This record gives sequence, structure tokens and C-alpha cells, in this order.
Amino acid sequence: MKIIGHRGARNEAPENTIEGFIHAQLNGCHDFELDIQLSSDGELVVYHDSTLKRTSGITGKVRHSSYAKLKSIDSRYNTPGWHSPCYIPHLQAVIDSVPLTKSWQFEVKSDNRHTLKLIISRLQQLIDFNDLYDKATVTSANRWILAEIKRLSPEIRTGYVGEFRYRRPFRTAQALACDLLVLNDRLVSPLLIQKAKAKQIEVSCWTVNNLKRMEALKAMGVDSVITDIPSSAIEHFDILNPPS
Repeated sequence: MKIIGHRGARNEAPENTIEGFIHAQLNGCHDFELDIQLSSDGELVVYHDSTLKRTSGITGKVRHSSYAKLKSIDSRYNTPGWHSPCYIPHLQAVIDSVPLTKSWQFEVKSDNRHTLKLIISRLQQLIDFNDLYDKATVTSANRWILAEIKRLSPEIRTGYVGEFRYRRPFRTAQALACDLLVLNDRLVSPLLIQKAKAKQIEVSCWTVNNLKRMEALKAMGVDSVITDIPSSAIEHFDILNPPS
């Protein structure tokens, strides 16, 4: 079971920052999930919220800010005690900062169709430029963007983010020809894992910060867990499964 750093290492370092990804990789994390948005001038930036308030303490929206402005904004507002500024990064800069990464989950939030089309185009270029076809999965709860990526670039891996049972996440992932189901932890079950394996759909659970729960998910056959504490999780499982 892979341990995937959520927004880098959200509970260990400022989320979705280069410093956070480097911190996690130095502690053994080689798989990451992050959030992608578009700046006002069309650059792919790594940031979760639509507004800048929670992690930067200032007013304004990401989509209304240029990349030049965003890369000068300190994004450690909600991480007390971090010693130096951590600026909002470009997606390419994050990729370059952790070269040992084995897999990426690039989550795209719902937005208007025009913006989503631009994000798809930029992601196609970035995945091709970095030859990430075997490493990157574009994930979203937005069904349209997943269908559109498969239509335009069927070689790009996709993953459906399922949060609610009534939306039938497994059936949706299957209908969209997804390679991955990114499932809210409370929705997972042995039967779902069995069905997913039969259809060769990987299952990744989020957000799992309890080590005992991780052990249970591993026993169930989950392929990966997305966690805010990747360093602690990796250390825990290394102790449980020491190298021979």
C-alpha cells in the first residue's frame, strides 16, 4: 500500500508548497497528491482553496491573481512556527523540486468550462513535457473534465474523486473509464475493493491520519492512502515491515 502525501505533508509543513514537498520527500515520501488551479494569466499553480485567506491571511481569489503576484505570497499562515516564507508555487516548480517522486495525483476542482478547458490543455502539455504518463493521474469530482481528458488524451490516467455514496463512486469511475477511484475513507468496504480489483481500478482513500485505520485499509487491499502525516505513516509501516 502506497503512502501518499496530502498536499505535500499538510500536518507537517505548509501545505502545497515546495518546502512541504521537499520535507516529505526527505522523510521517505515518493507519492503525492496536490491541488491545481489556474492563475489569471493562465499558469498552473498549486493551491487548494479558491481564496487566499486561510493559508495566506489576505483577501483575494487565486483565479483573479497573476502568477507574478501569487509567487510572491507567503502561504504558511496556518502553519505556526515554520521558520521561513513558503510561496505559492507553479506546478512545474513542484515537480522539479522532488525528482524522486514515483506517482502524482493532480486534483482539479470544479470550475467553469472555459477555465477547465485551459487547465486540460496546460496539463496535457505539462504531462507530455515531463513524460509523466506512467506517473501522473488527473483526478477530479467533476465528471465532465474526466470525460474530456479521456476524449482528448486517452493515454492520460484519470481518477474520480468520490465523497458521497449516493453518487455511486465506483460505478461513476467505471463509466468514465477511470484508472483510479479516490474514495472518501468512510465509503470503502471489502466488497468495493473486490469489485475494483476485478475491473483493474486502483483505490486510493483520503484523508487517513489514523495509523490503525491505515493498517485496516491495507489489510482490506486498498492500493494507497492519502495522508497529512506521510513521514509518520512511512516510519510506522517501516517498523511493522522491516527490510529483510
